[in-house]
Amino acid sequence: MHRTDNMTFASDREKQTEKAYLINYIPTLSKPHAYSLLALYPCATQADGEFGMQFDVFYKIKKGSLLGGKYGTKLIFNYSRINGLNNGNSILNDQLDHSPILISIKREELYFSDFNLEINKKINKKIKANFVIANQTYNKDFLEGKPTGDYGVLNSTILIADVSYKIKKGHSIRIELQKLNSKQLEHAKKLAEGDWNMGLLEYTVSPNWFFAVQDMYNWGNEDISKQLHYVNINAGFIKGTNRFSVGYGKKREGIFCVGGVCKTVPSSNGFNLSISSSF
Repeated sequence: MHRTDNMTFASDREKQTEKAYLINYIPTLSKPHAYSLLALYPCATQADGEFGMQFDVFYKIKKGSLLGGKYGTKLIFNYSRINGLNNGNSILNDQLDHSPILISIKREELYFSDFNLEINKKINKKIKANFVIANQTYNKDFLEGKPTGDYGVLNSTILIADVSYKIKKGHSIRIELQKLNSKQLEHAKKLAEGDWNMGLLEYTVSPNWFFAVQDMYNWGNEDISKQLHYVNINAGFIKGTNRFSVGYGKKREGIFCVGGVCKTVPSSNGFNLSISSSF
């Protein structure tokens, strides 16, 4: 659990609402997802006031049982929920009284919730599979700073199948299929992006090379002109703790999160080069 209340710390006191001036970091209390559609609507910590809780349950079904099979089956359950304090009215000044609720679970405005179950299964010596089912609720107006009533609250159900096949020693292929069905829980002035599909094909030559092609398709957008394909092609080389990758593709406009820090990014189309190293 965590509770934040007036924890905004900016380099200029007069500009505490502008993200460019923020110099403190409060990690979000939600699971950092690696799958694209699970991370489509990420949560960002509200330093002015929020109450959050998260818990994980890990369980392994024994080998040789009906559900465990020859290699056993791993289950990972995660739940997180973020609520406001006094409907977000937790701002200190000389004119307003400040008496936020201590623990906020149901009575205050819901910012974000995430319920997901992951099933990890080794089928045989060559095939491994990972399946995920999730349900997320996302307060788009509040978390993205939109005018109240523009988009309202979104609810998404996400299904994921991730299957890896070992062709021979050092060579493997991975197929990833994702589906997101989304709906707005209340009347809104603007339509959200709607439903998505995503497919990925990756070929790995261990321990150094990987090649991948991915397509995210916003087929459920009610604006036909925005029913777009976001295709990306990537290749990379890994040596020790160094990773080099180059790619070309199209990225959607929206929220982009790295390490729990989120920002709004414009749509883009072009080449990208990435170099990372750990030491």
